[in-house]
Amino acid sequence: MSLLHPYLFDIIFYYIALEVSMNIKTDFLNALVSRPRLSPGQSPEDFLGCIVSFPKEDGSPLLHLLSFGNIKASAPWSFDISSLDCCLFLYTKSGCGKLTVNSQVYTLGESSLLFFDCRQRFRFDIAVSPWEYQLLLFYGASLPYYCSLLPRTQVPLIQLPPYSELAAYMKNIAVRAQIPGACSRLIISDLLNRMVTEYLTGILNPDASLSQIPAHVRKMKEMFDERFQNLYTLDGLEEHFGISKYRLCREFSHTYQTPPLQYLNRKRIDHAACLLTSTNLLIHEIGSMVGIDNTNHFINLFKKYRGVTPLEYRQRMTH
Repeated sequence: MSLLHPYLFDIIFYYIALEVSMNIKTDFLNALVSRPRLSPGQSPEDFLGCIVSFPKEDGSPLLHLLSFGNIKASAPWSFDISSLDCCLFLYTKSGCGKLTVNSQVYTLGESSLLFFDCRQRFRFDIAVSPWEYQLLLFYGASLPYYCSLLPRTQVPLIQLPPYSELAAYMKNIAVRAQIPGACSRLIISDLLNRMVTEYLTGILNPDASLSQIPAHVRKMKEMFDERFQNLYTLDGLEEHFGISKYRLCREFSHTYQTPPLQYLNRKRIDHAACLLTSTNLLIHEIGSMVGIDNTNHFINLFKKYRGVTPLEYRQRMTH
């Protein structure tokens, strides 16, 4: 029994991936109702950002990324699209855009996050130029159910606070999308599911009363959000609040679906990621600034949450 040459598998994989990449580009161009209004030098497919070359897996339960990008668009920038068989997340970093659906116009202002079912006609325009935003296009077998939970009469938007986990998820997805392999596909699917779940939870339960959250739990989260660079231990928190550390862990985990110190570490790593892409500070300096003085521990913790080392993250996000 003869065996296929090992390089043949790489060739097959390449052509499968190329076919999927070509499909999303072709589907997008065919979905344009009219020629987009663009500045000189811009192409219609610029809307898609970077097309992902992971192979399509029929019957997979995963959410699959189709394209991603950090896009800085200048007026004119207008796309009228009949429909696409996917969903998108769009996070406005600066400037302002407009989404038109069913004759209703929605303003995509700074720090707004949009989750949108693309299986309908929609239009994007610039309102304030330049408009800089992050985009994720993705599909999966679970999306029809998720989309059924969206309001039928309006397109909901949410405002993200500074160093939001949802914005951090988008950056992490962009990094993982550049690393081939099943591991990256699993991590991307997990992050997309988290984004959709947290987005829909915020939309479906906007009136959840803060009074239902114990005051000490809210105060602990406030400490982590605003003073994450300080040193915290469970014993120290127990002494500060005069409440058993086991109760603090149980109530915080119940309220925010993550243990307190894990929440704190995520907050630190999110802020570190912002510093890595917006400053020239050294790795150990950034670790100290977010409250992690041990550089090796900082590097290991960063890799645990972002999948790459701080240096690799900086190189991927700034080149």
